[in-house]
Amino acid sequence: MDRDYDVIVIGSGAAGLSAAISAADSGASVLICESEQVVGGSSRLSGGHFYAAGTSVQKKAGVPDDTADDMYEHYMTLNQWKVDPRIVRKYCDLSAPTFEWLVDLGVQFLPEGVYPSGVSSVPRGHQPGGGGQEVINTLDGHRSHKNVDIVLDARVTELLVERDNRIAGVSINGDKAFSGAVVLATGGFGANQALLDKYYPQSQAAGDWSWYIGAEGARGDGISLGESVGATVDGHDRGLLLVTPGFSQDLEVLFPSWLILVNRRGRRFVSESAPYTVLGGLIEAQGGSAYAIFDETARMNASPNSASQAYWVSDVLQKKAEEGFIKRANDLESLAENIGIQADALAGTIDNYNRDSDLGFDSAFFKSGKLEKIQTPPYYGVEVRPAIICWTGAGLRIDEKTNVIDRNEKPIAGLYAAGETVGNLHGDRYVGGGGSFGPAIVFGKLAGEEAALFAVSRND
Repeated sequence: MDRDYDVIVIGSGAAGLSAAISAADSGASVLICESEQVVGGSSRLSGGHFYAAGTSVQKKAGVPDDTADDMYEHYMTLNQWKVDPRIVRKYCDLSAPTFEWLVDLGVQFLPEGVYPSGVSSVPRGHQPGGGGQEVINTLDGHRSHKNVDIVLDARVTELLVERDNRIAGVSINGDKAFSGAVVLATGGFGANQALLDKYYPQSQAAGDWSWYIGAEGARGDGISLGESVGATVDGHDRGLLLVTPGFSQDLEVLFPSWLILVNRRGRRFVSESAPYTVLGGLIEAQGGSAYAIFDETARMNASPNSASQAYWVSDVLQKKAEEGFIKRANDLESLAENIGIQADALAGTIDNYNRDSDLGFDSAFFKSGKLEKIQTPPYYGVEVRPAIICWTGAGLRIDEKTNVIDRNEKPIAGLYAAGETVGNLHGDRYVGGGGSFGPAIVFGKLAGEEAALFAVSRND
């Protein structure tokens, strides 16, 4: 069969571009098929953070020696070893060398952009100055210099399969392009309601509050294409949900220090300074919602800070209270009745919290920062839910070489996957900022190398 390209990459986000560049560097001719009219997918909308251990930028930032072993132990322990250790190990081992590859391509990560990401105290999060768009611009620039072809507005509808069950190319609305290997890098499925219902039902528990922060092209095409040729889907009901009061579609990850969170029983259940990586899951365990409680002093003094807390500012809170979105009352008993929680428990919770404020520490959950008393009426309460779909975790199962695995636990010849299309990397808890973007580049680069090796070997 005549071949148009050695490798065809489906998707032009961080994973797809990394795959295309590394495949070209490995001697392959490469085509990228992008379903949208713009390069970058959800990656261009992200912060572009890269979670890695043992990098040169960590050393410049004065971070004590950090290793892939340490990163691996943290990752696996955080997820109670309920993730594929082979894939996690591969990510940890390749995180630093792939990060340095990205730096060599020209992406700037400054030492001041290294921070403790997620629940670990070790600074492994690396923030680029220009966010995800800078990373995409850099990768796409190298893509064009390496003469990697790209077609936009070209949604792949079918994988072509040879008689020996090897992947032989793609079909784009009836037009066929033949190749020696295909890399699926189509991103997640946050923009596909049917797949959300099927593979991430927890994301729909918030009802009409739910919304997705990624690109419109994140329809899970890679999953559907993989399934059509017998691939296994892993990571059911995994992903990252961020918590919101539902005021507007603004992205936030932190709560201000001057409120408390209570459950329907009127009791605190968590430190309000808990990392965003676990807070959504903790609220899910309370029945899917909680209530933020604060007083008039807090409302009057509420202002944006470095976390860009767009919801929690004085004028917005006043407006939402007037609209009835936020409940307001002159006493705690009435507030509890208005929001439907136990009044006696709420009063006791706030008494204990105010007593801790006098003592200068949170004796219940050891919340960081200064405790602000809740004592000045009117009092306010608003429901919050884990409703913002940050990324989706279900996807195709791969092996250590990024080969897609079929339902008989065998690799599908010529088919590779990377990025959010992969389902056996993420667990129930997100490792931290950059824990999705970083692996996209790590496994994208690896997938390109492996796909090129396989495709070129078939020419011999």
